[in-house]
Amino acid sequence: MVTLSAPVDADLLRLRTEFFGMPGLCLTARQVARLLSVREPKASVLLEALVDEGLLVRHAGGLYRRVVR
Repeated sequence: MVTLSAPVDADLLRLRTEFFGMPGLCLTARQVARLLSVREPKASVLLEALVDEGLLVRHAGGLYRRVVR
């Protein structure tokens, strides 16, 4: 029996890499949209996915930053 995993979203992978590469990075959904050349609603979904996995935290004003452990 073969178990298939969900496909990895290339934009999500790139965004995760950006936050790992620059630990102090703070971005808004609008900035992520420009960075990844996607629409702002998709950028928001990507950011919230990283919040859900515990990588990012959302601060006041819509800034997202990597969680410091």
